[in-house]
Amino acid sequence: MEQSAPRIEGPILSVAPFPEQPPPGFVRNVYEHRWQIGRSRAAVWAWLCDPATFVDGQIPPFRVEFLRNAAGDTGFSEGVYNAHVGPLMSFSGVLGVIEVERYRDLQYCYGSYAVSHALFRPTRLQFWVDDGPIDGTTVMQLQLDTDVRRRAEGVWVAAMGLFWRRFGSWCERGIPNDWRR
Repeated sequence: MEQSAPRIEGPILSVAPFPEQPPPGFVRNVYEHRWQIGRSRAAVWAWLCDPATFVDGQIPPFRVEFLRNAAGDTGFSEGVYNAHVGPLMSFSGVLGVIEVERYRDLQYCYGSYAVSHALFRPTRLQFWVDDGPIDGTTVMQLQLDTDVRRRAEGVWVAAMGLFWRRFGSWCERGIPNDWRR
C-alpha cells in the first residue's frame, strides 16, 4: 500500500525569490525608462501582456517560457513562472502583482543573470502604464532592479540604455491597427 506524504501543520514559510540586500561586492542598480506611446492605454496593456509579444520572433537558442500557476493559468497571470533564456543569460522568475491596465510585476529568482552570475543579477522588472498627456496616448514606465558588481555598474547602465531605448517604438509598431482604439 502506497503511503501519502506527511501532512505539515502550521503556516507555510514563504520567502522572496531574491535576497533583500545585494550580496557582498554588488550594488542594487535601479534602471528606469519612460516612453510616450501614441496608442491607448488598453492597447499598450494588451501588447505588454500578450505572451506572443515576447515569445514570437525569438531567434534560437533564445526563448521565453510561461509555466502554469497553481490555478492553471498561464501567460501574464499572478503566480505564473517565466523564463527568458539564451546564451549568456537566464532570467527566471514569477509574476507578482498585476493590476489590469496599470501595473505588472515580475520578480526574478536568485540565480538569474546576464553575461555572468558574477556580474549582473536582475531581481525585479516592473511596468506601469497610464494615460498620456494627449488623448489616445499612453505613458509606459519600466523599472529594472539588478544586483550589479560594483566595478561594472557603468557598463550595465550603458547597456540598459541601449537595450531599452527602442522598446517604446517596438510597442507602437507592434500594436495591430484594430488594437489602436
